[in-house]
Amino acid sequence: MKRTLCYIILTVACLLGYAQKDKDYGFRVWEDSLIQLRDQVMNEPDETTRLAMNEDFMSLLEEVLQMPNSFKFAWDSVKNFSVLTAPDNTFKIFTWHVMKKDFSVDNFGFIQVYNENRKKFVLFPLYDKRSTLDYPKTSIGNQNHWYGAVYYSIIPLKSKDLTYYTLLGWNGNDLFTNQKVIEVLHFNKETIPIFGARIFKNYTERVSRVIFEYSKNASLHLNYEHQQYAVSTGKMNPKTRQPEYKSVDSPMIIFEELIPMEDNLQSIPAYMVPESSLNQGFIEDNGKWVFMKSVRGANPDRVKPTYQYKNRQFFKTN
Repeated sequence: MKRTLCYIILTVACLLGYAQKDKDYGFRVWEDSLIQLRDQVMNEPDETTRLAMNEDFMSLLEEVLQMPNSFKFAWDSVKNFSVLTAPDNTFKIFTWHVMKKDFSVDNFGFIQVYNENRKKFVLFPLYDKRSTLDYPKTSIGNQNHWYGAVYYSIIPLKSKDLTYYTLLGWNGNDLFTNQKVIEVLHFNKETIPIFGARIFKNYTERVSRVIFEYSKNASLHLNYEHQQYAVSTGKMNPKTRQPEYKSVDSPMIIFEELIPMEDNLQSIPAYMVPESSLNQGFIEDNGKWVFMKSVRGANPDRVKPTYQYKNRQFFKTN
C-alpha cells in the first residue's frame, strides 16, 4: 500500500498544477501512472512481489474510478490492460491478468456501472473464481462467481425488457492450454452484475457460458462480425441433383472448430487445435444465441486484395 500512496501523492501534485489547463489532464496523469504500474507488474520476476504490486495497481485504479466524472474518461492510451465501454454507455469493464510462477494466470477486474437508485456510479471488483466453480460451464452468479477472462468485445443482446451483454474474452489458463470464453453479463434490479445465462440454443451441450480450451501453441479466432453464410433452401438442383443453398448476410459470433491433433486425444484440451477450414458460429434470434454447426463464412466487410494482372514471361531460345 505504500507504493500506492506514493503514486497518489505524486499524481495529486500534478493535478493541482495542471487541472485548470485541461479538464481531462488529471485523468491522463492517472492513466499514465496506471500504465507504468501495470508494466512493472508484468515485468516483475518474483511472484510474491508481482502479486503485491498487482494489489497496488488494483487499489490505485479503484481510487481513480471513484473520482467524479471518471466514467467519461476515454482510457484510449491503455494497451496493457483491457477497458471496454458498453455500446449503450451503461457501464465500463476493466480486466487484466497476472501470471504466476507455475505459468497459470489469475484474472482481475472492475465493473463501473450507474446505479439508478443511488444516483451514482458504483464499482464491483472482480476476482477470478474459476477454480472454485463446481460447474463452470453452467454456473450463474454475481461478481463473486466470476469466471475470469480478459475481455476484448461487448455485444448487447436484447431479450424482452432485459439486455444481455455478451463478452468475448481470453484466458491464459495454465502451462498447457489457453481458453477463449463467450461470457454473458446482465444486471438485476439492484444493478448487481450477474454472470452466465442460458441463452445458447442448439449448442452441443447445455451451458450458461461457452468455454473453448485448446493447445498453448495454437491460436483460436473468436470474433463478432458480419458474415455471408450458406443456408439450405430445401430444394434440389434438377441438373446436379445436389441441395441448393442461398447466401445470407448476418452479424454473428464466429470461431473455428476445435479438433484433436490425433484421433485418440479427443478428451485432452492440450492437444486440441483450431481447424481454419471448419467454422462454427452463433447467430442472434429473439434474444438467444443460436448455434450453427457449420458456417462457410465470408465477411463482406473485409477488404479483398485487388488483383493485378501481370504479363506472363516465357523463356525464348535463340
